[in-house]
Amino acid sequence: MKIIILNGSPKSEKSVTLQSMKYLEQNYKSHEFEYIHVIKEIKKYEENVEELESLCRKVREADAIIWSFPLYHALVPSYYKRLIELIFENNLEDYFLEKYTSVFSTSIHYADIHAHNYIRAICEDLGMNYIEYLSHDMNDLIKEKRRKELKLFFENLQTYVNEGLTTNNLFRALSKSTFKYKSGETDKFIATTKKIIIITDAEEEDSNLKEMINKYKSYIKGSVEVLNLHDVDIKGPCLGCCKCAAENICAYHDKDGYRKFLDYVIDNADIVIFAGTIKDRYLSSRFKLYYDRSFCYTHIPFLRGKQIGYMISGKLSEHQNLRQILELYTGEDRNLIGFVTDESEDSDIIDKQIYTFAKMSISYCERNYFKPETFLAVASRKLFTDAIEGELGAIFAADYKYYKENGMMDKTSLRQKLQGKVMRYFMGKERFRKEVQKNTIDYMITSHKKVLEKDKVKGNVK
Repeated sequence: MKIIILNGSPKSEKSVTLQSMKYLEQNYKSHEFEYIHVIKEIKKYEENVEELESLCRKVREADAIIWSFPLYHALVPSYYKRLIELIFENNLEDYFLEKYTSVFSTSIHYADIHAHNYIRAICEDLGMNYIEYLSHDMNDLIKEKRRKELKLFFENLQTYVNEGLTTNNLFRALSKSTFKYKSGETDKFIATTKKIIIITDAEEEDSNLKEMINKYKSYIKGSVEVLNLHDVDIKGPCLGCCKCAAENICAYHDKDGYRKFLDYVIDNADIVIFAGTIKDRYLSSRFKLYYDRSFCYTHIPFLRGKQIGYMISGKLSEHQNLRQILELYTGEDRNLIGFVTDESEDSDIIDKQIYTFAKMSISYCERNYFKPETFLAVASRKLFTDAIEGELGAIFAADYKYYKENGMMDKTSLRQKLQGKVMRYFMGKERFRKEVQKNTIDYMITSHKKVLEKDKVKGNVK
């Protein structure tokens, strides 16, 4: 078989992810492996469509394709996504048609399922025969069990190709829209002293998005600043070099304007609205570049205390994976205002929805309202905390210091641990256990009833 490896790491040959592909090449010498270092070559593909077509011809001539990448912010790296955009922009989908493909990634498993949902949907949009994914920890190649797993992953790909097995699709094809949003007259206003920053990637053709932004601004009597990512001097993508790990100082540092831009948002916004147009099955690669480069703050919640909202042009209801990725960026330390889109394709309804969105963004901020975390935030924080308490914390010293200073390391108090230990001991005694089980339902609401009674006495009824 001839296999094309689409390497999505900015570190090219020195990629951790790529070493697993090299391991496969070393163990399956009867097959021909060709590596395409996407991020290294992306400017060439952007500037010369013939170079892009040359890549696509290699795909068409191959027996199988492996998309191989490290996870960056719940997705593929920004320049890897740019390759995907270029394929669709230049109508080169036919080169990928019916090609067998599998996907391999490395990470610490933060939101890896979202990245794989994305790339699978893209493969299906390209008409490829998607087989499966393998999501490995960064250091899994040094473990014998994981190496065996990697071999089986490749042998499964072989089986599909050799036997011409049938695959199935999980994601529905995307619908297209020609709707043009035209806002009506603004006849009500919301006064506030809170500072609002709208971060957008709107370009000339994004008329709906620009109209939505202007409509939001028209409702607010106060400070609303719109910052366009295309105006920010960003020299390149996150390099995956981890030079930021010790002191949150990026390798680019003073070489471009990204850090200055990000710190300005942190220092000057009470409310941050992200406004973007759906492109393939995410936002634009420019937005992905913004998210990737924010890793200069490593795993620190740098927008802590902010109200976060999203204005989206496109049918978000068709992109539940995207919606969940965006929700990942909020939690107890950041509050999700919500989403507003133009997918109703009714200008009057969109006006009303934007007003509601604007009203609640101010209301939440002025009342300092923060919704409790859901599983997405709780599980994510637990994953990061465990990693930073362990080996990762030795490298990411800035994370370790921040987590320690903000009480994020171990939230289980000594008292809770002792209570658990004592309770486990007594629950091992049959008589005690049966008594507890008999009264469990009443016990579960005992504390809650006390609160209700106390509140009733106080007369806390509005």
